[in-house]
Amino acid sequence: MGPVEIVFVTVWIVFGIIGVARGLWRELGATTMLLIALLVLQLLTNPKAPGYNYWKLLLSLFVTDPAAYQPVTSIIATVFLLLMAFISYEGETLTFPGKGSNWFFSLGAGLLNGYLFAGSIWFYLDKAGWPGGLIGPPFTPFYTNVVKLLPLAVLPWWLLLILVVFMMIMRVLK
Repeated sequence: MGPVEIVFVTVWIVFGIIGVARGLWRELGATTMLLIALLVLQLLTNPKAPGYNYWKLLLSLFVTDPAAYQPVTSIIATVFLLLMAFISYEGETLTFPGKGSNWFFSLGAGLLNGYLFAGSIWFYLDKAGWPGGLIGPPFTPFYTNVVKLLPLAVLPWWLLLILVVFMMIMRVLK
């Protein structure tokens, strides 16, 4: 494993530890917020999604070089994910109704949130070619295999929409 993978696996594990500390019901609220953030990003930045043309038009108003579209999109997406994660975890958060706590399920929800958060940032930075020039090819075999399994590589916008609706219905049900 190279340094990039170590950083992202570490973030993933930290989210798992946070999940155990916060409990399952609060972690499910953060999961819902992260899924909403990923849905918004997929709708805007995925060429196969309905909102892509609007994003491209908006981006063309501020960025003159078409080669810079992907790096700028990746930076905006990363900042958006950081902001949504901060909102999801800070202060009074969206909490699902439920009693009791099981550390195993809390760990699982935390690891899921870490996968959604760190994996999505990894996806965008990889797609932009790692702006800043700090990281570049050649990548390890672990890296090339994991990139294919990152959240936005495997979750199309329509599936994210279904997951968001499901999570919101589960939040309302008692």
